[in-house]
Amino acid sequence: MSAKRAKPGPRSAERRDRLVEAGYRTLVRSGLAGARTREVATEAGITVATLHYYFPTKDDLVRAVLEYTIRDRLLAPLELETDWGDGMAALRTMLTGLAQQAEADPGQFRLLSDMNWAARGDPALRTMLAEWHGGWHAAITGWLRAGRRDGRVRDDLDLETAAAMIVYLVLGMVMRPPMPAGVDSRLADELDRLLTPPAPPTD
Repeated sequence: MSAKRAKPGPRSAERRDRLVEAGYRTLVRSGLAGARTREVATEAGITVATLHYYFPTKDDLVRAVLEYTIRDRLLAPLELETDWGDGMAALRTMLTGLAQQAEADPGQFRLLSDMNWAARGDPALRTMLAEWHGGWHAAITGWLRAGRRDGRVRDDLDLETAAAMIVYLVLGMVMRPPMPAGVDSRLADELDRLLTPPAPPTD
């Protein structure tokens, strides 16, 4: 017999959001593999049966937490939904903003790393992550294209490949590997220099 699902409605949506936030806090604290639905229920101040009314399985909750982590914890503070005419400004905002987030709240990035590995065995999670990374890659490609129109990105770059390299750069950056002091603060400037067309030779 399948578990009943919560009926849609404002009150149901509000409680669901609170449960997702409790799930996020629990997964950050205990890790994806270590967290249990009972722990999430305790964090939210409800019974396990009530939790399962909204999320019949732990996988259902994990997918909801992934969406919340990306949309509300990661992207919303960057305000990248703005229609950026200046692609290079958008790229700098992303780099500096994510570096600051990784310093202030590393738990969300540990959780995303866990989810990337878990997605290998979870097709639904893999699809969600692929859609997110695909949209992120497309946004960066668009920013680079805008920068090229402004004459601030080299003509000889394959923009889609360059965008993929930037995604990998950011993923490495937010994992906080031990690096020389001050490197993070110089990343955006150095990336600008790599992308900018060389100055014409002077006579």
